[in-house]
Amino acid sequence: MKLLTLTLVYINDYYNTLMLYLRSILSLICLCGLLLHGCGSGDASETTTQNDSASSAKRYGGIFRLNVLRGDPNGLDPVVVDSKHADDIASQIYDKLIDLNDSLKLVPELARSWEISDDGRLYTFNLRTDAYFQDHPCFPDGKGRLMTANDVKYSLTRCVDPDERTKAYWAFQGKVKGATEFYDAAQNKKRLNEVAGFKVVNDSTFQIELVEPYAPFIYLLVNSLGSVVPREAVEMYGQDFRRNPVGTGPFKFDQWIQSQHVLLTRNANYWGKDKNGNQLPFLDSIKFTFTKDDNTQYFDFMAGHLDELFNIPTEQFRKIFDAETLELNSEFVQYKPQSVPAMLTWYFGLNNVKAPFNDANTRRAFNYAIDRARIVKFVLNNSPYAPAVHGLTPPVFPDYPIDSIRGYDYDPQKARELLAAAGYDKGEGFPSIALHIYDEPRLRQVAEAIQAQLREALNIDVEIKQMAFPQLIDEAESGKIEFWGTRWYGDYPDPETYLNLLNGQIVPDDPNVPSNPNSSRYDNPEYNALFNDAVRTIDYLARMAKYLQAEQLAMDDAPVMPLFYERHYRLLQPWVRDMKLDPMARYDLKRVWLDTPETVEAAAMNSKEG
Repeated sequence: MKLLTLTLVYINDYYNTLMLYLRSILSLICLCGLLLHGCGSGDASETTTQNDSASSAKRYGGIFRLNVLRGDPNGLDPVVVDSKHADDIASQIYDKLIDLNDSLKLVPELARSWEISDDGRLYTFNLRTDAYFQDHPCFPDGKGRLMTANDVKYSLTRCVDPDERTKAYWAFQGKVKGATEFYDAAQNKKRLNEVAGFKVVNDSTFQIELVEPYAPFIYLLVNSLGSVVPREAVEMYGQDFRRNPVGTGPFKFDQWIQSQHVLLTRNANYWGKDKNGNQLPFLDSIKFTFTKDDNTQYFDFMAGHLDELFNIPTEQFRKIFDAETLELNSEFVQYKPQSVPAMLTWYFGLNNVKAPFNDANTRRAFNYAIDRARIVKFVLNNSPYAPAVHGLTPPVFPDYPIDSIRGYDYDPQKARELLAAAGYDKGEGFPSIALHIYDEPRLRQVAEAIQAQLREALNIDVEIKQMAFPQLIDEAESGKIEFWGTRWYGDYPDPETYLNLLNGQIVPDDPNVPSNPNSSRYDNPEYNALFNDAVRTIDYLARMAKYLQAEQLAMDDAPVMPLFYERHYRLLQPWVRDMKLDPMARYDLKRVWLDTPETVEAAAMNSKEG
């Protein structure tokens, strides 16, 4: 079966070429459907994808092909996943205790149900008794075994174990009873037996005890760090587990060819079913390619070699979408558009503990020197961006009016005054600095524009240095660079996922120890106190108000440079069904199916095998 799947992968692009004439027919059908659909409300602010489930009977088989512009992830071990694209792959392989649905509401996954104690400190998870790890040589006879509460305990304990090179410690540090003590003891080579707050009640019941209430804690567990892994696989591979993942999820890891692709194949023993009782997943396999050029990705999609087009190139966006209505232009109506406000902020990081950005006036000067609106208009061609002139949190959270935050409008005169107050009048004596970016075309364009604006407003020359994304993140977290460009996808639907980037309580005392996710190392006791008060406030509206107060304080200190908020736009091929787009742009591919002649043939071939 594995050989068959791999064969399908490699002949798929060739087969698609043979089917182009059939796709032309499909395109005409889709055009009619879209025209009829357009007779309705037609609100461009909502996703425009029709209800796929009603279109025809769901089919098994096929290869879903998508591209990752950032290149290879740093690893697929949940404790080292530190980027959106790594999470997109890992989330197909693993399950977590809980997950989010299309509306970003909490839903059961490996936990059938859960309860939170009245005091907000004890979380009890009632586990499924039918979830098995994927078949793998790490198990006796290669057969996956039942997942139990001991696996949950083992997996979460790895998150607070420095020997695992964890990047997930922040989620439990100071929150879970005994987590900090466990981490510190391991750092000092005096390991403890367990984390006191991780408790196995029985095989199907697991508890987490907090030191004190932390209102958004349940959301932390929908992150990749909440994924459950088998001890056998970790012990078999050691540090190489990050490139050989094993979980309970709908797809199994099959192949990783560096700089080319990751291939996942269907887990035939997956426990999940859809609401109609159909066994999940529907796809035979998923192929994540790593083409870094967004124009190449665009042409691959247009040629039918990719099933989705995300991160649409700036120069192509206006070609695809009408400038006024943002509806598809006529030559693209065969594709299925999706659009939703993004839980995403582009920003430039500043190292707050090293010169020159250890001075708040320098940080404020850089923020005032940037004309974000001009960059959106002339560099990004009014693509789906809005200047981030308020806070770090994007405008997607209900009851969180980010526009009430006073951020940084373009004011070059004020920027020059602040730089002079920092001791660099007219830029004289300012140290040589570099702006580090990863290999993303839009980021390069933005960096060059900001380089020019800093020279014009502040008489400061900034060198642009490009590196691979994992290297940039590692060097930022390690404090080796002082100025870098990146973006932050919210890990969960609570503003805390952004405000925690500025939480000084998770910054290590030792400047040589990596700081994640607060790589700016901003540490303001007043902000920390406001943050603590907010996350311990159970009442939702009261918590939002306290978040706003904390974020305003932080923005006054300018610990980072918010640049843009974004709106997601995605195109799907007309044969893709039941693929949703939410503000977090999560990839829940277990319910996706393909309505193509290929799936009919795959079903027939599978029937013959059976």
